[in-house]
Amino acid sequence: MTTFAHHSLLDSRYAAIAETSVYTYDDDLVNYAEFLKKHERYMTKGGYLDSNRRVRSLQRQQNDSNVPQNQNSSLRNSLPASINKSSSTPTLKPSKKSKQPSEIELPSIISVSTNIEQNQKEYDRQLRLIEGQVIKSKENELELKRSERDVKKEQRPLHYTLKELDIDGPKKRFDAERFQSKNPDEKELSKKKDQQNKQRPDHVVDLIQTGKDADRENVLVCNDLARQYRIKANEIETKHQKLAEIHSEFENKRLEKAAEENRAKKEVGDIVMALHLESQKGKNDKSEYSNLLSRERIDTIKHDLRQEETFEERLNKTRVYVKNYGLERQHLFADATAQRAIIDVKQREAARRIIDTKNRLEKIYAKQRALNEDAAIAQQDRRAAELMTKIADVDNRRTQLASQYLREKIEREVAFETEGAAKAKVQYAEQETRQHEDHLRHFQKTASKNEEAEHDLQESLKQVEYERRKKELEVKQIREELNRKKKLDAINVRKEISRAEHEEKELEEQIIKEKAELDKLHSRREDSYLRLIKHRDQIRDNRILLETHQREYERLLRVHARSQSLQSLNNI
Repeated sequence: MTTFAHHSLLDSRYAAIAETSVYTYDDDLVNYAEFLKKHERYMTKGGYLDSNRRVRSLQRQQNDSNVPQNQNSSLRNSLPASINKSSSTPTLKPSKKSKQPSEIELPSIISVSTNIEQNQKEYDRQLRLIEGQVIKSKENELELKRSERDVKKEQRPLHYTLKELDIDGPKKRFDAERFQSKNPDEKELSKKKDQQNKQRPDHVVDLIQTGKDADRENVLVCNDLARQYRIKANEIETKHQKLAEIHSEFENKRLEKAAEENRAKKEVGDIVMALHLESQKGKNDKSEYSNLLSRERIDTIKHDLRQEETFEERLNKTRVYVKNYGLERQHLFADATAQRAIIDVKQREAARRIIDTKNRLEKIYAKQRALNEDAAIAQQDRRAAELMTKIADVDNRRTQLASQYLREKIEREVAFETEGAAKAKVQYAEQETRQHEDHLRHFQKTASKNEEAEHDLQESLKQVEYERRKKELEVKQIREELNRKKKLDAINVRKEISRAEHEEKELEEQIIKEKAELDKLHSRREDSYLRLIKHRDQIRDNRILLETHQREYERLLRVHARSQSLQSLNNI
């Protein structure tokens, strides 16, 4: 940390500008009137005569233009009375020769020209000085930015450690809650500590933000004053240009211009004083803000130390509970493994019993399905026999009806013949032939109907036989599918049993690995806690060094500001 070696660049910048401006305007404006009183300055048609090399050209112009001799006296009379009454140059007496006034005027013209050149050089020098101060201020700003980047680089490890602490915080809090579940006081203490750790960054951020706002307002005020200063400086520069352009009317307006410049000078002095006061105010605010931050840091460090001491004391108490918890956990783990082995044996026996009962049930189901199939086949055969008996009964009934009809018809015919033998002995042969034809047609019709019924019965018998065979094939396919399903289920059951045993073994191995990882994390937590304690000690030492350097730096700033203020007041 080397930032305390830098001066307050903003204050030095505006103080240097104020010093140069005061020196420039005092020398140019106040001494210029005295210079005009001490030295005479002469004017011709072409303007003021300011050097020796212009004297010869002026004489040639006067000879060529045949200017009368009394022109010089009129030119002398046109000069202001304040210049003629100067005590440094003697009064000139008019002579008859034309060269005598020019010879007397030469010293005053040369001195005026040299003084103007010196003033111009002084003005250029002061302008270069201002430009140099501006460049220097920019370089100082770049140095400040570099130092700010260096500080940010130095703060990066701290940010990383804070992020790591934020990440490790929930884990440690979870472990602490698990270990401290037997003691509710320690749990409440850890909750309070977490709340305090959450509230402190917000408070610090608010303080930093207020400090930044105050610095920003101070910078805005300084920039506004600097802008006003530049405006006034530009106004003064334009007035100087007007003074150079209308120098012929200088004596008539000298008092007005001097008053305006004096007012502008007073305003510039007021602006410089206001700027100085604002800078002093900014320094005081900055010092108060740094003191407030240092006090806050000291309080937080002390509070953290007290909290750490109490936490260490309670942590030592909880370690005994942790050891007892580990022993109880080992005993419980051994009991759990024994119980798990007994349960595994019982589960295997139960699985074997379930498989045996399933096999017996499947055999019973197979026998029942076979009996159902035999019953269905017997029922189909019974239905077919019933159909055949019904068909035979129908045929017998038809034959009986036909024979009965024939007997009745024969009897009717015999009676009719006996009755009509006497009446129709002649037509007996024709009637007998018609009767035989009728009988023949009737029996042909009955024979065709019987053939059709026989064909229908045969077709229905074939259809029933086809359906029986189809159903028999379906039953056979279902039986084969059942056997195949039994085999696949047995294979899947064996696979599931082996897979469950393999998963149990993997879970046991994973438990062993996780236990090893837990032990590693315990050891890592202890190491990180030790590193945290060492890092906090280092941070505490660095903060003490920073406070000492900060106090020395503030003391140097106060000395420098006091010297700058005294110097600016002396210059004003």
